[in-house]
Amino acid sequence: MTYVAESDDSAYAAVLADNLREVAADLRTIDTVDLVSFIRFGSFGAIEDLVQSSAELFFKHGTLVSAWTAGVDLAWDSLPLVTLGLEFRHPVVSVFFDLLLGARGGDVAVKAVIFEEPVSDRATALGLLARAIGEARLPRRATGRGARVPAPQSRLLPR
Repeated sequence: MTYVAESDDSAYAAVLADNLREVAADLRTIDTVDLVSFIRFGSFGAIEDLVQSSAELFFKHGTLVSAWTAGVDLAWDSLPLVTLGLEFRHPVVSVFFDLLLGARGGDVAVKAVIFEEPVSDRATALGLLARAIGEARLPRRATGRGARVPAPQSRLLPR
């Protein structure tokens, strides 16, 4: 395994953030009070369930998981900021990162990027990460309202 990313490498964070918009938006539908309570009481199993429920709408099972770390910045003079530790898992690359959720959107802070095979340069590494995320995403089809939903895996009812 080869450690590649610096924790402040914004290029890896940008690739992740661009591909996690829908997951972050879904997580932001959770009542803030509930999420803060889960974090404060160390209910990481509940947080893992919430992350899994949001991730399974957009990613294949097991590719985006909770890293069982979380935090909250809840001060009187600012809006709440929730930090969820997550892991992206793919046979080629694993990424450990924090997903930051706030009132005005989200952000990603990469902690580590680990490739299974040595990577010669940064451009190749970014390409491998983007390709891995693309492979991990579920296929989608458009609905009449413009929302995107996962494509059906099988027909439940005969035609």
